[in-house]
Amino acid sequence: MDPYDQARLRKNHTKLLDNIESPHLIHYLFEKEVLSIDDLERIEARTTTRDKNFQLLTMLPRRGEGAYGHFVGALKDQKVKVYDELVELLEKTDVSDVDPKKSSSSSTQGGASGVTTFTTRSTANTMQVCNTSIVRGSGNIVINTGSGCTINRYTNVPPPKPVGRGAIRKPPNPKK
Repeated sequence: MDPYDQARLRKNHTKLLDNIESPHLIHYLFEKEVLSIDDLERIEARTTTRDKNFQLLTMLPRRGEGAYGHFVGALKDQKVKVYDELVELLEKTDVSDVDPKKSSSSSTQGGASGVTTFTTRSTANTMQVCNTSIVRGSGNIVINTGSGCTINRYTNVPPPKPVGRGAIRKPPNPKK
């Protein structure tokens, strides 16, 4: 998403959080392919309207260049006076202090966000991942793509074998 549009959403976050109703907007955004079915489920899983709004507003900046325009289109499509006022507020938001070269990226758990390129130590494989959070720990790398897809890449440490209760045991060979 354009850094200026990200700034508009960030500077009006509380106002949007308190005045939108995500169920009115998410189906429009789904039609426009801004949100996936996994995104809809993730938003709908929240219990309160405010939590659903928060989930939507934190997803939008990671949904590509057209996400902001479609979000504004969803507000306009509802033909609700409060939404018209929000559109006007977003359009009038001063973003002159935004440096487009320093795009603000949100990261989670010390991971990286945006377009990230990394090389694993054990091989020369290089992968490019867009709109992700990358979490490293205990010998593995977990890449959450934000669209319901998680990629696990184990590096030099195989996944632990289950032991004790819950471990899968082979049945004994039947005697002939």
